[in-house]
Amino acid sequence: MTLAQSELDSIQQMIQGANSIAVISHERPDGDAIGSLLAVVSAFQQQGKRVSAHMIDGLPGRYKFLPGSQFVSETLPSEADLWIFVDASDAERSGFPSEKFPETIDIQIDHHPTNNRFAMVNVVDDQAASTTQILFDLLPALGFELDTDVATNLLVGLITDTIGFRTHSVTPEVLEIAAELMRKGASMAKIYEKVLSERSFVSVHYWGKGLNRIERLNGLVWTSLTLEDRSEVGYPGSDDADLVNLLSRIEEAHIALVFVEQSESSVKVSWRSSPDFDVSQTASSFGGGGHRQAAGATIEGSLAEVQGRVLAATEALLVQQEA
Repeated sequence: MTLAQSELDSIQQMIQGANSIAVISHERPDGDAIGSLLAVVSAFQQQGKRVSAHMIDGLPGRYKFLPGSQFVSETLPSEADLWIFVDASDAERSGFPSEKFPETIDIQIDHHPTNNRFAMVNVVDDQAASTTQILFDLLPALGFELDTDVATNLLVGLITDTIGFRTHSVTPEVLEIAAELMRKGASMAKIYEKVLSERSFVSVHYWGKGLNRIERLNGLVWTSLTLEDRSEVGYPGSDDADLVNLLSRIEEAHIALVFVEQSESSVKVSWRSSPDFDVSQTASSFGGGGHRQAAGATIEGSLAEVQGRVLAATEALLVQQEA
């Protein structure tokens, strides 16, 4: 994306004038959230900035090979001079209590179409394939070097948010950026293996619980994962271990959904769709958001209640689109 020089100057002044910087991303982090967070922290540390990284759910195990992963904290600092959000469409997506933040967030960098421009300075490009794609241009424009550590983290976001360069957001520019990051030392083979191919035994066991109750109807494919499932297999997260991406590969599935029980009265829903269907607006109608082909929401209600409401709304989207 292109920023006016005045905007770049403003961001530079904010960074240079800060003695302590807190960088935050969203709960249940994906590769783009993690890659964006660690890339910013690594770049700032190069120039001796006092910077900290924060995600309420911490770092999933398969991302701990990334440079800078040891700096991620699950708590917020008591204070900071500069607050930066990355890859979050709104401040509530961090999962941290709102009272822990200043009244106004200083800077946010994001690519979600549902972003609500919640910061004082909003660097948002909903045409970018990932937030790390924005950072690929932004960091050098601010005077930061893309060394091997930064390049590795940027490539993680690009690979994961395109599901291995398989989404329609992949353009020649995206592939050129990936090639440049590889030239700077990022290993595509290692990243691909660690974050897209490898799965723990526990994760696959967890998938089995969901696959055992998979259903389909009129182009929809869905399943659910319960609190009991997590407990039985010992899965440490509160997500679906990327099961929704597996379901999205089913030939008959125009839209795939996974319902993950968070508590007796809260359910995390993930949507994936073929290019013809925009699931971001359906997710937004339930208080969530995301992208045209990948979206999510956390919805209050029992698993059965949420499934009924979401399946009805998603089936209506199918009918409307096919009419």
